[in-house]
Amino acid sequence: MKSADLNLLVHFDALITCKSVSQAGEALGISQPAMSSALSRLRYLFGDPLLERDGNKWTPTQRALELHRTFQPLLYAWQRSTSPETAFDPATSSHVYTLYASDYLQYVVLPKVLPKLRAQAPGVQIQCLPPKVSGALDMLSGNYIELYIGHYPQPPDSLRARFLFEEESACLVRKGHPVLSGEWNIDAYLKYQHADASGYAGYFNTQVDAALLGQGMRRTVGMLLSSYVATPFALAATDMIATLPSSIARGLSAASNTVVLPAPLPLPPLSISLYWHERYQNDQAHAWLRQCIGAAFTGPGSGGGPAV
Repeated sequence: MKSADLNLLVHFDALITCKSVSQAGEALGISQPAMSSALSRLRYLFGDPLLERDGNKWTPTQRALELHRTFQPLLYAWQRSTSPETAFDPATSSHVYTLYASDYLQYVVLPKVLPKLRAQAPGVQIQCLPPKVSGALDMLSGNYIELYIGHYPQPPDSLRARFLFEEESACLVRKGHPVLSGEWNIDAYLKYQHADASGYAGYFNTQVDAALLGQGMRRTVGMLLSSYVATPFALAATDMIATLPSSIARGLSAASNTVVLPAPLPLPPLSISLYWHERYQNDQAHAWLRQCIGAAFTGPGSGGGPAV
């Protein structure tokens, strides 16, 4: 069977990037009829329209977006390998990096990273995407995101990682909560319902429940939110207790009219790392951004932790 023309990969990238047959042709220096012919061949090859009319513009199909996320890194790797070596210059780069991090980690990480990013790479953009149901692993593997900030208990071999920080847990209750008038201990902690926040994996809450189960105890969760940042404010009119990463609890207690209490049982520290797919391991621009994020937690003046 005759192999597909690999030049079509370049045409496909231009079509999905430009979302226009004429603009894709201009980008590659070919005529609009030639680009239309390439689109027809690509549609036949993949059995999908790839680009569909939406009013006066073209919109990629879901299949096209999935294919593009798969093929684009391969195309870029080929171009890097066959082009004269040029050093990455953050001052002139205009790359858009896609990452996933829960709102808790956006709250902790971005304020530490953005000052250096804006100073050294003013054209670089950070785009935080919402999680897919399948989770961060599939988002990285499918090239839906380039970086994930969070925790993987057992990351697969296809992922590389850089440790960022650890932090302790703390509890929050509203001001005037009945628990504040008595002794704060595990019995008081378990007497009331709990408000949980959860990222896509729910790892933090799993650790809390595992620690309780290890002592033969359980708590009752009365509310589960998808936002760590919203949780302190949701406590305002309830007697629920929230167990949160310490940075969120302490950083938002004044604004949410809540009181910070120590966790009444030993909880393992929350370990946060930066993850990326191995396809980006030798990418200069990607490596620079990884270093920028990592240095925010290990460099001079970083404090080595997530305090905000």
